[in-house]
Order: sequence, then C-alpha cells, then structure tokens
Amino acid sequence: MSPTSSAPTSPDAPGPAPAPLVLFDDDPPGSPGDPALIVLTCANCGAAMDERKCKLICRCGYFLSCSDYY
Repeated sequence: MSPTSSAPTSPDAPGPAPAPLVLFDDDPPGSPGDPALIVLTCANCGAAMDERKCKLICRCGYFLSCSDYY
C-alpha cells in the first residue's frame, strides 16, 4: 500500500472568511425610534393602542391616562 499524498498545510494558513454580519433592523444602529409610535404601542402586549379623549386604550385591557404619558 502506498501512502496517499496530500498538499502540506501551514499552521499559519488563513481559514475561511467569516460570514458577514447581517442586521434585520431597518434603522441604523443607535438611531432612536419614532417617539409617537413608541407611546402608542401597548407596553403589555405590543399592539397599537387607540386614542380616546385623554386616554390610550389597548384591546388587552391596558390603558394610559394623560397623566401617565405626559
């Protein structure tokens, strides 16, 4: 049996290139979101809240009065 020949590898040889970092957020890192959209988002379930006079009311039962968000 004859030994199989293979190319010698150097321990300093670079390995495969790392995969690029992929961001799925549309906003660039560090940029703030829209404050109006954040206030209108339910802190309990994440759904959009309805504005009724001085209150923000969510379908899950969570609500904010005007004194809570000013």
